[in-house]
Amino acid sequence: MGAVRGKFGRRPGKYVVLAIAVVVLIAASVVWWQWPVDEEEKLALPSRVCRGTFSGSVFKPFFEEDEGKLRTKVDREFPEYPAEFPVCELSGDTSRVSFRIEELLAARESRKEMKASHRQVAELGPAYGATWQYGGTIGLYMPCPSSENSRAHIYMNVGSSAAKMRETNVKAANKGMRKLAHLTSYTARTLAHKYQCKGADELPDGPVQLRAGDGKL
Repeated sequence: MGAVRGKFGRRPGKYVVLAIAVVVLIAASVVWWQWPVDEEEKLALPSRVCRGTFSGSVFKPFFEEDEGKLRTKVDREFPEYPAEFPVCELSGDTSRVSFRIEELLAARESRKEMKASHRQVAELGPAYGATWQYGGTIGLYMPCPSSENSRAHIYMNVGSSAAKMRETNVKAANKGMRKLAHLTSYTARTLAHKYQCKGADELPDGPVQLRAGDGKL
């Protein structure tokens, strides 16, 4: 006797196989849709940067949007005593932070002169300076007297691409400058102890204070 067939003479098993195939295809599609897409890992900051001078964790606010690897460029033996203007620069895919240091026998401008010539001045206890927002930097004179020279200062210029002012990013640049104020104060305290400046403990905690100046620079 022949095999049992359906109403139209076709074997029912063929429909079962087809139904199973459809279910498997749908299940596979769901799994593929929900499978995590490989993304490049967020930029990982090392524990120390700039030849061990700074803690890598303080740079997290500047590289939150970056991926891949941090690139470091060190010139003139940063942070050795700054007779040769040592420089350290950190960069990711879209962000950059830089440091430049020099030794001064005396401050080039007084606080009063800085306020008269700059749009925005910066203060951190006995240290003072100004901002250059179109360049995204804060410059700070920090007293570093020694037995050889009681009027010696360290001048540091700390910059970030996040703080650069453009006509289309005023709000973002102001936010970046506030971040930079924290980084600059951290830099000043760190270097004051690094160079064993007398009065290093007089530099207060917290960010550099930014105030309006009377000038146009």
